[in-house]
Amino acid sequence: MKGLDRPQIAVFGAAITLASLSAVVLSAREGTTYGADGFPATAFEYARMIEPQLGVPPRIDLGKGMEIPLYVDGVQMRGYRKSCDNPSRLGKGCISGSVLQRYEGRTRDGRPLPDVVWVSFGRNSSHTFRGRLYLLGSVQMIGYDERTGATAFFESSDAIGPWASVDPETNRLTGVMPWIDDPDAFNRAFRTPGKLQCVQCHQNDPFIHNSFIDAAKMPGSDEIVVPRIRTWERDMEHDLPYYVIGGENWDMRTIHIDGNGCLDCHRIGMGTAKLFIRYGWDPNEHMPPKSPGSRSADWNALLECWENRPENTPGCEWVIPPTGDSPGRVVGDDYPYKAAFNQPGREALDQPVVGSFKTKSRKAPRGSKARDGKARGDKALQKPKRKASSHP
Repeated sequence: MKGLDRPQIAVFGAAITLASLSAVVLSAREGTTYGADGFPATAFEYARMIEPQLGVPPRIDLGKGMEIPLYVDGVQMRGYRKSCDNPSRLGKGCISGSVLQRYEGRTRDGRPLPDVVWVSFGRNSSHTFRGRLYLLGSVQMIGYDERTGATAFFESSDAIGPWASVDPETNRLTGVMPWIDDPDAFNRAFRTPGKLQCVQCHQNDPFIHNSFIDAAKMPGSDEIVVPRIRTWERDMEHDLPYYVIGGENWDMRTIHIDGNGCLDCHRIGMGTAKLFIRYGWDPNEHMPPKSPGSRSADWNALLECWENRPENTPGCEWVIPPTGDSPGRVVGDDYPYKAAFNQPGREALDQPVVGSFKTKSRKAPRGSKARDGKARGDKALQKPKRKASSHP
């Protein structure tokens, strides 16, 4: 299929477009309807809802996944480091032991779906404190139909302890996640996106690529686990379809400039790019892959459009991707699904780097010391503990 890199069959499975969905979605379970946000209450119901387009979610055995190796000065490391050669760009620090796995789409009775691909991601964020290992992480699944663009996102909570563990010798995630043959356990392990728009990070297509993700390779090869969705002669109206089943009211816009070299083979989610830049990524050091920095003028044009907004930039427009039965198209100011993350300064996750942005002053905790050294309150208290972040 044009636009996808893969060995023999499909890569990743995408989902349905916003334009092709109504405000009320019918599930695969006859007689069940869902509200305006499009998602059912449970992960099991969502699995039934997407089954006609994407088949069933994969059975996830974290121990069979391909570990994402982390390197320091070219040498693979394990455990936690403050920095590494291929950080995730989702926060500071590097933690080894995350795993990726790719699956061909299948129906409930095992029939293959060549156009559908699933990827699971076990993110290890575990840490050791005073000699004790604290298990922290999450497991995600993305299904994608390369022909129609239909996509589904599943996310676990951080409480994966009942099913997952960390190998003390290798620091990698292991364990088997519940499947749809046990609906109660599946619902405890996974949840639907709900009101959280996954496309604030997964903007240009379902799968994110960087040096962290692409370090995981298929067994016995140099092929990355997460395939690239692209085409060398992209037709904006027809190539690279993408829509989210249940996400008919999600903001699917990206910016577009005709003739811009950065957009020749794929869309660009500026929010995702700005997120990575926030954590040290320089696009001119990586793109285009065979000649980094050679399209810096094109990149600067996209940045200028993003900061000034397409409405104020001649030649720059908002576009939404094609779906199975609807071409990609330009959208204007009347687009009904605008979201905050598609604004400068409000990009993906909306989380400034600690120490680099001004924050609102907070009332000092009771018992803390003022600048004159005197304690506030009637007795001194220990410095309050900070909550651990769910991101590495």
